[in-house]
Amino acid sequence: MFHAIYAQNLISTICFSRNMVPVPFIILYLKKLATFLSQRSAWATRIMDLLFERARRKAAPIEEFQWLGLMLFVAVPFPGTGAWTGAIIASVLGMPFWSGLSANFVGVVLAGLLVNLLMNLGLKYAIGTGVLLFIVSTVMWGALRGVKKSLNTK
Repeated sequence: MFHAIYAQNLISTICFSRNMVPVPFIILYLKKLATFLSQRSAWATRIMDLLFERARRKAAPIEEFQWLGLMLFVAVPFPGTGAWTGAIIASVLGMPFWSGLSANFVGVVLAGLLVNLLMNLGLKYAIGTGVLLFIVSTVMWGALRGVKKSLNTK
């Protein structure tokens, strides 16, 4: 039993760290790379425009809350909401490096913990827990928007 828990923790740690490897490079150099490639070819310009447009669409709700929004976006374990997309969004939004990196890191850790929790619960409980987490996150997101609107009106 101890060996299985140790192995699971080791594998999770390796996955967390390997997922984060490209994040600082994406945050720091994506815009510079896009500018460089766009100056070289029209094809690259179209690809970069598509990439940045997709990131801007995903970033619309995140832009409202910056760090918290990015962390929650990365923490949701759905396809297309991981650390790499989070790093692209941090770059597109022009977030400070350490803010974008820390939001991505906390989001990756939370997503990994959530997936481990759901896997250890078993299918029946995982589905119920997933539905509950979806409801809680929706309520929290709405509450955050309400608080932000009330602060902006004062």
